Amino acid sequence: MATIREKPIWKFRLSGVAESNTKSRVVSRDVSMIIDEPIERGGTNEGPMPVEMVFAGLIGCTHVISNKLAKANNVEIVDMDIEVETTMDSRGTRLIEPIDVPFPDTVLFIKATMNGEQKDIETIINKLKEHCAVSKMLRESGTRVTENWTVNGNDYQV
Repeated sequence: MATIREKPIWKFRLSGVAESNTKSRVVSRDVSMIIDEPIERGGTNEGPMPVEMVFAGLIGCTHVISNKLAKANNVEIVDMDIEVETTMDSRGTRLIEPIDVPFPDTVLFIKATMNGEQKDIETIINKLKEHCAVSKMLRESGTRVTENWTVNGNDYQV
């Protein structure tokens, strides 16, 4: 198997086409996805809302970076389930007034089974926020991001 050597700084592109007032078809690499609003908000409900896509990205980033940290710390992640709960101040998107922090609070609930030394597992838990780009982006925008971990039955909050 060939090893991929990643560049430290790189660019990527996505493109999108508006298919209606609420529905967009977005292409990333060779993957196409629909972003839409629910029916009650005038959409067709054919895909997640734009803001849901941000938090889907947070889930994906949390998963990928946790696994990279696990590998770097000789830990095996047997399974991992992630849920996100966020609070949105929609005054900006509803055109009432501009909002500096549209998502004041976001909580990740991360449940995992891991094999490895306790200190190495705790390293993963404590370092995730330093390496997940989506979490860092949210934190830098003013969102309070809390990670509630349950690993092998033990609870941690970061």
